[in-house]
Amino acid sequence: MPMVKRLFLGAAATVLMAALVLSSAHATSLAQIQKAAGSIRSISADFIQEKHMKILVKPLISKGIIRFQSPDALRFEYREPIQNILIMQGQRVSRYIRKDTTFVRDNAAAMGAMTVVMDEISQWLKGNFSTSVFNATIEETPEPGRIILAPKDKAMTHFIQDIVLVLSEQPGVFKEVVIRENQDSYTRLRFDKVQLNEGIAPDLFAAPK
Repeated sequence: MPMVKRLFLGAAATVLMAALVLSSAHATSLAQIQKAAGSIRSISADFIQEKHMKILVKPLISKGIIRFQSPDALRFEYREPIQNILIMQGQRVSRYIRKDTTFVRDNAAAMGAMTVVMDEISQWLKGNFSTSVFNATIEETPEPGRIILAPKDKAMTHFIQDIVLVLSEQPGVFKEVVIRENQDSYTRLRFDKVQLNEGIAPDLFAAPK
C-alpha cells in the first residue's frame, strides 16, 4: 500500500489534470466529458503542489511541469525543491531521481503498483472516471462545478478519502485537483500556463540524462 499511495499522490493525481483538461469547463455530465476526451493530442502545463498537514505550520510546496502526448506518453517532472521525474510510455513506467549531476533510475519502485495506477490513468485519459477503483459523480455547485472520485475499496480510504477535480471558468481547463487523504491532510495541485495540442519533442519521454 505505501507504494500505491505515493504513486496516486504524486503521479496519478497530477495526471488527472491531463485527463480532465480534455473536457469542457461547463460540462453537465460525465458522458459529455468522455465525449470530449478524443479532441486532445497533447498537453503541457506548469503545476504547483501544496502538501497540507495538521503538524505543518505552512504547507510543503513543490513545483514542476507535466507533458502528455496522446495516446499514452506522459512526463511528470518535479523541479523544486527536489528533482525527480516519472515517465510513462504505454505500459512501461519508470521513475528517475536527480543525484549529483545526473538522473538515476529508481529500481525500488513496485511495478505491480505502477501497473495498477497506469491502468487507472489510461481510463481517465479516455474520460472514464467510474472505474474498478473509483466511483465518480459530478457536482454543478459551487459553479463552475467539480467531479468527485470516491474509492470503491474501503481499504483505500485509509490513505485516500476522495479526489476532487475543480473545473475552471476557462473552457477546456481544470483549475485544480485536491486529494483528501484524511481530516488533517490533503494535497492540492494548481495548474498554470496550460497549452493544448502543441508539438512535444519525443525525446522528452525518453530516460533523462
